Amino acid sequence: MSDPATVEYFGISLFSSRTFWFNAVNLFVLALSLNEVIAIIPPRYLGLQLAVVTVGNMWLRSITVRPAVLIAPGTTAAVLVPKLDPPDPPAITD
Repeated sequence: MSDPATVEYFGISLFSSRTFWFNAVNLFVLALSLNEVIAIIPPRYLGLQLAVVTVGNMWLRSITVRPAVLIAPGTTAAVLVPKLDPPDPPAITD
């Protein structure tokens, strides 16, 4: 059996990824909500922070074109991604 077909993309550095930095900032905000620093960000804002992260990640996913890989910032690398077959047509029921 042969290997599945692949497609070659040029990935960007993980450290050049907007999604990476957005989530790194979110991790920092989460750290600020620990008990030791809870006076800085009151717990009532936790739901808002989660909503911002969710919407931000969905937006970043919609504009992401290339995969992110662990390489030096400002460089690109060839990445082989498995080619996906189209989904089966929906079953028709009467």
